[in-house]
Amino acid sequence: MRHQYRWILLAGVVVALSGCLSTLPTTVDVNGPLPATLPPLAQTLRATIVPTDFPSAQSISIPSTSSPTSAAIIVATPVPEPPTPTLVPIPTITLPTLPSLSNEERWRRQQLDRQIFSELRSYTTKRSELYWYDPVNEQKVLIGIINGEFMAQARFIFRKENRLALEVPYQINQSYGLSALSPALVERIHAAGYSDWIETFVYITPDIQPQS
Repeated sequence: MRHQYRWILLAGVVVALSGCLSTLPTTVDVNGPLPATLPPLAQTLRATIVPTDFPSAQSISIPSTSSPTSAAIIVATPVPEPPTPTLVPIPTITLPTLPSLSNEERWRRQQLDRQIFSELRSYTTKRSELYWYDPVNEQKVLIGIINGEFMAQARFIFRKENRLALEVPYQINQSYGLSALSPALVERIHAAGYSDWIETFVYITPDIQPQS
């Protein structure tokens, strides 16, 4: 009997619910006004519905993060130092060592085209200058002026002046009347290695004539 009452009660509840559902509208606008026939439970649910009208993606403004302007960095390029000039070693030129000449050889170098006479020749002059070549200082020195007859043993060209001359032997302070040479000149003659006799010369001029 109890089971029968339960089934009868359950059937009554189902009929009552079906009657209530038949009065509900098929579509409900959740955003619009509530219908008058909406039961109180539906109105409560209507109030708790969260609106789904979200803003579109286009209407959302995203703050732009502009990249900061990069500051220009000036890096000073170091100026390269000029290269140190390389000193080129100067080659040392070694000159050949010339053999030292004797005073006699230095005197002979001043006599170009020297022609020795086979024997002494006699000449005469009215006035001629008699010179001696100092081989130490390499210069000619005036001995004095001769007049009259003198002897010559060779003929040559004096290099420094390119003049024709006669080679005349002279005995210091005795020949041709020249007997008063200065002590300084005599000392120079001795310093050159000569003692009593030296070779002197006169330039050939029209005043000099050979003796027959």
